[in-house]
Amino acid sequence: MTTSGAVRIAIVAYEHALPSALHGLSEMLAVAEKLRLEHGADSWLPLHCGFLCLGSNRLALSHHWSLQDEVDVVILPPCSMGERAQADEAFFVWLRQQYQRGALLCSACVGAALLAESGLFNGRRLTTHWLAETEFRQRYPQIHWDTAPLLIEEADVISAGGLTAWTDLVLRLLLRCSGPSLVMLLSKYFLLDTAEREQRFYQRFIPLLSHGDAQVLQLQRQLQQALTTRWSLEQLAAQIAVSPRTLQRRFLQATGHNLSRYIQLLRIEKARELLETSRMAVEKIVWAVGYDDRTSFNKLFRQQLGLSPSEYRRRFQTKPALLAKSEG
Repeated sequence: MTTSGAVRIAIVAYEHALPSALHGLSEMLAVAEKLRLEHGADSWLPLHCGFLCLGSNRLALSHHWSLQDEVDVVILPPCSMGERAQADEAFFVWLRQQYQRGALLCSACVGAALLAESGLFNGRRLTTHWLAETEFRQRYPQIHWDTAPLLIEEADVISAGGLTAWTDLVLRLLLRCSGPSLVMLLSKYFLLDTAEREQRFYQRFIPLLSHGDAQVLQLQRQLQQALTTRWSLEQLAAQIAVSPRTLQRRFLQATGHNLSRYIQLLRIEKARELLETSRMAVEKIVWAVGYDDRTSFNKLFRQQLGLSPSEYRRRFQTKPALLAKSEG
């Protein structure tokens, strides 16, 4: 990764970059360097971290890199809510130069937009925040977006999905640079959970309702209100006076899902809500969302979320005291 005897890390501070992530990345890497010095492991390379400031973003902290410098790692951080990473062509020229010299490129959350715009990863698999998936698929169809994992690592690129997944990104970077001992020291210092987790544990199904097809919207609201009803395609098509084939085409165009998949996602989302906020037995939840067979439901639930219903409940159920208060 480096020929300079140290790992040179550039955190790109573009306009709208999330301030907490910029400062947090810098702080985590600074602590990692202090731990390296304290524990004196010869195999742990020194970490030289600084900001590369773009546009009007200026940070009066630590070291700064310029577009004339060479680095070994480039980190593209998340953005503030609703904002997107932006950079000019001079930055992309520099980024491509670093990549051609062997630098590792990293992104967190919507920082992956700059990886896509660089043109370096066309046809490659990257992740971003699951809420940005639809937008990114439309804007950057040349990338294979996968928002199920929290982090995707390859030899030349690491992309992390969630807004705070930059912490996971730092740990994976240090695992590559220094090994598991430093990762464990740093995670204990910051009380970070190093257990494997996936972004799909946290994903919610949010139906698209602003597509402009009033008849499809009518059916969406009907399906939402009657989860346990077993609708046939013919019944639903008859309600809006179109053929089953036309309904399937319009529904897919409007929502991004065919009818059977859409109903499945509605039911799984309702089951998640009940697992999180109620004490209802899993068997009763299965029936309440329209399924008869728990085994089949468990399989669908795990395929979608990566956890069984029972595992999901243990991880995400509201605390008993809060449940008791809400039920009282």
